[in-house]
Amino acid sequence: MSTSTDTQPRRSLTMTTVQGVKWSTAATILTAIMQVGYTAVMARLLSPAAFGVVALANVVLRFGGYFAQMGMEQAIIQKQDLTKEDIRAAFTASVALGIVFGGLLILLAPLSIYVFHEPEVVPVAQVLAFSLLLTGLSATALSLLRRTMQFRTLALVEVSSYVVSYGGVGVTMALSGYGVWSLVAASVAQGLLVGLLAYLVTRHSVLPLLSWEHYRPLWHYGSRISLISFLEFIGSSLDTLIIGRVLGTAMLGIYNRAWMLVALPMYMLTTSVSKVIFPAFSQVQADQARMRNVYLSSVTLVAALILPTAAGMLVAAPELVYSLLGPKWDASIPLLRVMSFTSGLMLITMFGGIVSDARARLREKTIIILQYLLVLPVLFWLLHGWGLIGYAFALNIGALLYAGLFMRLLHHDLDISYGRLLSLYVPGIFNAAVVAMVFAGVRLGLAPLHLPPVVALIILLLVGALVLGTLILLVPLPGLRRELCAFLDRLHPQSHSGILGRLLARYVRFLNPSVYGPEAHFSAANPVLP
Repeated sequence: MSTSTDTQPRRSLTMTTVQGVKWSTAATILTAIMQVGYTAVMARLLSPAAFGVVALANVVLRFGGYFAQMGMEQAIIQKQDLTKEDIRAAFTASVALGIVFGGLLILLAPLSIYVFHEPEVVPVAQVLAFSLLLTGLSATALSLLRRTMQFRTLALVEVSSYVVSYGGVGVTMALSGYGVWSLVAASVAQGLLVGLLAYLVTRHSVLPLLSWEHYRPLWHYGSRISLISFLEFIGSSLDTLIIGRVLGTAMLGIYNRAWMLVALPMYMLTTSVSKVIFPAFSQVQADQARMRNVYLSSVTLVAALILPTAAGMLVAAPELVYSLLGPKWDASIPLLRVMSFTSGLMLITMFGGIVSDARARLREKTIIILQYLLVLPVLFWLLHGWGLIGYAFALNIGALLYAGLFMRLLHHDLDISYGRLLSLYVPGIFNAAVVAMVFAGVRLGLAPLHLPPVVALIILLLVGALVLGTLILLVPLPGLRRELCAFLDRLHPQSHSGILGRLLARYVRFLNPSVYGPEAHFSAANPVLP
């Protein structure tokens, strides 16, 4: 039974988490909108090969990036008692590792020719390697902001740096004819701006610290996180590596842009929550019941959004490609349709990974990733004869395996039955089926009008928002209704004065009138958010 002193911190953390999600979501949506516009402009100014070269160079960069950080960012967030010496140790390690591995990438980049058979990748990778130093300089400041859940500040940093670097530097250089280097300059500029702005806000100590006593706990957790992140990187990059080597940069560019289109809205829907959930989980990592509640609620709510979004993208793939990329990218349409399922399922499974990180179940997570890495190359080999579509289908099968393995982990770690885990997807699957049928009907009705793709896409988006909003807010299935009601209850409608409080209370009563009468009391028991 919770005491009054225990209830208050829970309520405070709940509201802080909700506020964090709000600001993180706002930043993600703004960045995603800008990224769509940026992609639409750059896809018309640059060739598919330019995007393919940068995609391969980013594989090289990410290869060094996981070693350059050694999980120091997550270690600062996850550590329960953080001292000033811990902060100095993390900063010293991040900068030193950034210099070492950035320098190694510059020296070893020419070896990538033997992997990719693309000489153009070498100078691009060498310039992008400078980003590792920038990441080392900014990692500690960004981690401190996330640990203290200052997501409003993080939102301002992310949005302003994106506008200046991509909208300013990238587009201007592309218009001036710099080709692939406009993509490189935008990336480096953003890293520089993010680091500068984050440090100006936190002003943490930058004095070096060489005492191993303070490195040991950070290293113990961070090195394992870094290994897991590296294995995840291999899994997420296998398709890029193989397609770039076997089919060339032009085909890789088509594949990369299709993946971007399908992943961006999914990322937008989940990343804002995941950024906040990890520090929140870390603060209650020993409380299995609360962790279980927030996982079940999070996946139910997110799946109800993600799966119908994926279904809508599957049906509206031609309008998306022609509107955002242009007619020369029509080869991306079938890829986008197949990848929509992959991206949706992988992002929902991401919540299982966050639970594992917060509860330090790193050995179990490592085993899951290794199993996935053993199966994925076999799937690529079996389906490579189908070309790009074969690789996309291989990722779909791999995503199902990955989700199943995490279900087994959560079944044991959080004591959740398999039936309960599977039931989390039912509202999302139902919503997806309805959205797909509505989209198919609307497209059929619009076909005789021969509207421009962008107009048809806007109509589909408006219809999709209306249908999905109705399915989630007005006629949710019982499982989704229960989670919505519980989530809104934990916002404590009675604590909000004026119109907001009355609207929240009325909506909760609307969702569950058999429980909440006209004078309903909103309990704080069993909070959905930690």
